[in-house]
Amino acid sequence: MIGSPIPGTRTSRPLKIMQIITSVAVVLVALSVMADSAEVQTVTEPTLTQKFERFQHEVQAFADRVGEKTKAAFQDLHHSEISNKTRNWFSETFQKLKEKFRAPFSREESN
Repeated sequence: MIGSPIPGTRTSRPLKIMQIITSVAVVLVALSVMADSAEVQTVTEPTLTQKFERFQHEVQAFADRVGEKTKAAFQDLHHSEISNKTRNWFSETFQKLKEKFRAPFSREESN
């Protein structure tokens, strides 16, 4: 009979070949899934050193931004109208006080 099992074996030859092909395909799919999962883990999970370096860069960038904004705020405050008026008022008041104290002391020195 054509297509009957080979004497002494339980399965036919085409069935055996199909089993081998299926097994090889399953192994290849499993290896592919394992390789992809290993690659995804290395890409998504940075090392502790990389995390600290990233943190350091973020803190440095934050400190630079805060420093620049603070410097700009102080410069704006220094050059503002109210700041100029306050400095002028202090200067004028100080000059008036100097003149007030200079007059009594100069009289005492001439006596």
